[in-house]
Amino acid sequence: MELQNDWIFGADPSFLRSDVLQPTVEIDLFYAPTDYLRFVSAIITEPVVDPEPGENAVFQGIGTYVGELYAVAKADPFTARIGKFDTVFSLASEVLPGVSSTDLASAFDADERLGGEAVVGFDGFGLNHALAATAFTTDRTILSESLFTNRGRATLADGGAGNTTGLSSFAVTLDGCKGAEKPDCYQDGEFGYRLGIRYQKAGLSPDTGEEEEEEEPQPAHGNELAYLAAATRNFDLNGMTLRVLGESAYLKHFDSGPDDALLLTGSVALDVEPFTYVATYTQQRNFVAEGPDTREHLADFEMIYTSGENTPFDRAKWNVATAYTFAQNAEDERTHTFSVRATLDFGGDVEFGR
Repeated sequence: MELQNDWIFGADPSFLRSDVLQPTVEIDLFYAPTDYLRFVSAIITEPVVDPEPGENAVFQGIGTYVGELYAVAKADPFTARIGKFDTVFSLASEVLPGVSSTDLASAFDADERLGGEAVVGFDGFGLNHALAATAFTTDRTILSESLFTNRGRATLADGGAGNTTGLSSFAVTLDGCKGAEKPDCYQDGEFGYRLGIRYQKAGLSPDTGEEEEEEEPQPAHGNELAYLAAATRNFDLNGMTLRVLGESAYLKHFDSGPDDALLLTGSVALDVEPFTYVATYTQQRNFVAEGPDTREHLADFEMIYTSGENTPFDRAKWNVATAYTFAQNAEDERTHTFSVRATLDFGGDVEFGR
């Protein structure tokens, strides 16, 4: 459960100033009938319709939707899942802590996809590795809609990368970690890496209403091809932990548009319990097909307080994060944002038949 307030106190042009207070409630449920099979869902309540730039908002546009709904089967060293899920690609958007640190890095995520994924784990060179292959398409079922405030059902007419009939898009990633299991590598590992490649077939062109074909590419659109390399490194500094992350991603025909994009992210986080201090910078360079290149920037500085084990709630932790974020988009619009977010995270499990 989260409550977040974003106050844009400085902007150029000035009409972009705003104050937005919004909640997020995510319920993650799982049912494991055996040790080898698990059914997982994520039900999310949050703003599904963004306010207009410069518009103040308090609990507006709130909707509830199914973010993920899939089955996982595991037989070491193999794991497979099928259903609706967020595909694996950007490491920065997956692991970086904070309120706004991933706002720009997550721009090329492929979330809420329907498909299947196979993962095989293996050891080598002193690291544990995981090779994952995913085939997917955009979710256009009733699960793409939302209750209360309806965000609308996704259709082929929306276009975009990966929004096609059939499982026409795929991704392959290779992860490695030293000192921890892969899911905990950023937090507890000594060193980790991710290499990835992703192909997303172009959907319908909003201009022509026709599906793009590889042998006859249209001048304004193309199939997206993305390459990614990322690494993390942790240092023990006399009881403090310093975490460093670097990531680069190159996307040809970004989101099936005419332009290519290069995204570079660097982040440093210092743990001095119970506080974490995070500084993140992301730059996106857009290689414009018919014009000068443009750049987008995000600089984010945060302080996060995390509770200890002794809380009023059983099996619960809470944290409070404050952030200052400077952002500049491709149109040279600049914003300065102060954010505060309070989060309560709790959970448990039940064994049936006991």
